[in-house]
Parts: sequence; C-alpha cells; structure tokens
Amino acid sequence: MSNANSIFAVRFLSVALVAGSVVMAGCMASSEPDEAIDSATEALVDESGALSLPERNEMQLERAGDSLALVPNAAWKELAPGVWESGEREGENRIIAGAEGHAWAIERAEKELSDLQARRASQAEEEPAVNDAIERLQEQLANLQETAKNIAAAPASLTVSCDIGFYTGPSSSVSGYYGAAALAQVSCTGGCETFTVSAQACTNFGCSPVYSSSRVVCSTPWTYGVTKSGTYGASCSSAASVSPPGIMSSWSGFCG
Repeated sequence: MSNANSIFAVRFLSVALVAGSVVMAGCMASSEPDEAIDSATEALVDESGALSLPERNEMQLERAGDSLALVPNAAWKELAPGVWESGEREGENRIIAGAEGHAWAIERAEKELSDLQARRASQAEEEPAVNDAIERLQEQLANLQETAKNIAAAPASLTVSCDIGFYTGPSSSVSGYYGAAALAQVSCTGGCETFTVSAQACTNFGCSPVYSSSRVVCSTPWTYGVTKSGTYGASCSSAASVSPPGIMSSWSGFCG
C-alpha cells in the first residue's frame, strides 16, 4: 500500500483491509449438530452473497513499509515476524501474514516433516498414526509453499478497499455436524480485485483436499472453503489463506 503507516484491524476470524484500515464483524446462525455421524461428510463452500462468520478474538496489525507489526493485545503473542498465536495450547489459533510469516511456517513444517519421516524409518513396525501425520503435514506444507509463491507474485498492495474474513475452527458453528471448518470471505468496494483462496479441514476421518479457487471479487461477497465431519472431541485442524495480501488463518483443537 502507498500509506506507510496504514493500520490493519484484524479479527482472528476476520481481516479487513479498507484502503489502509480494516474492520469486520459477523455472526453465523447454525443448526444443532448431528451427534450420530459415523462416516465422513465433506462439503465444499463456494457461495456468492452475504454469509456471516462467527467472531472470535481481535488483534491489530500495523504496516510500516513492507513489514507488519502487532499492536499490543493481551490475547495474542508474537512468535516471529509475521506470526501470532492465541489460546492456551501452542498452535491452537495462529495467524501467518506476509512473506516472513510464511517463510517461518515453511521452515517449521519442513523440520517437523523431517522428524516424522526419521521416526517412520526407525520403526520396526509401521504406525498408521505416523503415516497419517506425515500425509497431513505434507499437504499443509504444500499449501504454505503455494501461498508463499502467490505472495511473491502478487502486487505489493491492493488497489481497492477490500474486506477479508476467516473462520477456522469447529464445524458445528457453520454446519449441521461436528468436525472442522476452514472458510474465507472477501468483498471489495470501489472496484474489483482477483483473489485466490485455499482451504483444508482435517478430522479423525482424514483431511480434505487442499481446495483452491480464484475469482474476481467486487462488491458481492464471496465465501469459499470446506467443512469436514469428525467425531466430537477428536483431534481436528483447519487452515484457510487468501492471496493477496498473503494471510493465513489456522486452528488446531477438538472436533466440535
């Protein structure tokens, strides 16, 4: 952006960029989740029109030149340039912004993958859980790398005012079943912009593909992502990214 001191107001599940400042809010109605699901249900969300997203914690990012800095907020802690976390557990709620944040995340994912592959090679007997973790991490790493490439190829700034919202968390807030959800929503005023959204949700029934789509977005909101069912209380995770500007929202917790 041309304004060197532009302000980004970012909700964990909503990021808004309005010609230098950003705000967003929302609340989604949902039906009572189905407790009796015993097989995987997966739904790709690709909708045009108003669709509210649940709210969570709020943080602020301040842009100074090409870097982003966290405006102090007790709910979030900065792990590295472009990387913030909230929640009681490491990696529970995370926002990764810009080239620096994605470089950090890629390096960390590569190390975790190397450790898992070394563990698999040393096993006398195959552990399905380790193989599943390797497959999941490989998909997440590919998503991070693709987003990093999009950041490098994207213009330095958006040319119109755009709102970007995220929901990464339990799927019961946005669907009729327990599991995980990864959604992103974009809309613009004063013109149109081309966005690429990628999303993936993982539950005890496995991971969805990394769904990705690009669209020219104007004033009509576009919501894209995926929900996947899982057993209530099982380990789940999800992530969604939007380029430009190159921001990823991720969550790791329990299916709900």
